[in-house]
Amino acid sequence: MKDDKNLTSPQIPYWLVCLGLVVIGIGASIWGGPGDSTWQSFREIAKALGPGLFTAGLLGLLIGLLFRPESAPGRSRHQSPSAPQVAAGATFSLDDRTAQIAAIISREFPAFTSGDMNTPFARLGIDSISLLMIRTQTEALAGKDLDQDLWEGIVTPADLARTLGQIAPQLRSADVPPAAAERRTYLLNMPQMARGGLSEAWLFKELGDVHWNILAKALGQPSRLLSDSAGDRIYATFTRIQLRSSCAFGDYEENERIDIDAGMSRYGAGLYFSEAMVSGATGSIQARLMSSFSKFGATGSNTSLFKGLPELPPDCIIPALPEVPEFGRDYQERRVEPLAPPIFECEYEIMPSHDINGVGLLYFAAYPMIDEICAARHAGRTYATGFSTRYRDVFYFGNSDADDKLIYRLHRSAGDDESVEIESSISRKSDGNLMARIFTQKVRSARTAESRQAAVHGGQ
Repeated sequence: MKDDKNLTSPQIPYWLVCLGLVVIGIGASIWGGPGDSTWQSFREIAKALGPGLFTAGLLGLLIGLLFRPESAPGRSRHQSPSAPQVAAGATFSLDDRTAQIAAIISREFPAFTSGDMNTPFARLGIDSISLLMIRTQTEALAGKDLDQDLWEGIVTPADLARTLGQIAPQLRSADVPPAAAERRTYLLNMPQMARGGLSEAWLFKELGDVHWNILAKALGQPSRLLSDSAGDRIYATFTRIQLRSSCAFGDYEENERIDIDAGMSRYGAGLYFSEAMVSGATGSIQARLMSSFSKFGATGSNTSLFKGLPELPPDCIIPALPEVPEFGRDYQERRVEPLAPPIFECEYEIMPSHDINGVGLLYFAAYPMIDEICAARHAGRTYATGFSTRYRDVFYFGNSDADDKLIYRLHRSAGDDESVEIESSISRKSDGNLMARIFTQKVRSARTAESRQAAVHGGQ
């Protein structure tokens, strides 16, 4: 309870005692001195004690005003914070650094829950002052300051928890194994853009690199040293990549911040699956990737690739799946499914400097671009300039030598002025073997639609 003077109940007796000493001291000083001989001895005692009582009371008042002494039940809001408590809904152990960070954040931002650990601070709605308090309390917990470069690299509460574990490992109750996951953050600048929006070619390459990076770390070897039990080098090979966006790639804006959060699982030692979420202010893209390992046959040709298996380390951090997920089973079904008769086909000549990757294979990221080029030959220039990808699903079945030619076939095409869906395939010309099936949906981006409307209104 507090009175109108902002005094807590334990303070009131303190002030009354101090005021009483001052009053008594003044009264004793005045009453002491010469007077009736009956009370003379008491007057002399009062005269001697009066100034001391006055001084004691006055000092007490001054100390109270300057230092505001308070007992435990009446602590002011300016005192040092107590040990943080875990936020409501948190499911972490109290002695885990993640719980400590969750507790610190929840003190400054009560709406925070354990489910927000991977949400960027910028999207949580935490103001700059609260963020400064979070940083200060984290540094106090760690017993050392976070340098600015380190702090700027922290994007999410999970990043902050990992950093706390790195700079103050003694806070860990037990060693936490690393996760088969990775996070990357970008600003959409010219290398990441195409036609004013997000570049699909760049995104394919970057998602592939995230997938390989997680895989190589989990296997404990850089990609150039990966081999099977016989010592033969094996090559990570994509078998399927699917992108599903909430909007057209062309809608993403220049300088827009994009976050990629990816995690990986496996079936045995042969199939690896990663799921990634590409998040921006404009929209989000769900990406699913599947890969295996291959090695060259006796001829050393890209057409003689065989499946290979890496040696898994005993402490492999990629979680194993009990069965092949639907994403993998669908791949097997598509591989044996008969193709519809083509409505268009053309020949594509491989451009080695663009289409062949660093180990001499036809680059996985080149397949959708080959589809783009060849589909535009059939549909016309408008297909390339007027529409933007929103969905792409590539099933990889084979590879090609750089001096071979490819046969592109369009098996289905449907759409209108606002969207188009196509189904296509790529085969080797040399032997006719099917290399890929591709399913694509394109829509007019908001930017393109606005331009068309402006042109229409301008012509009226």
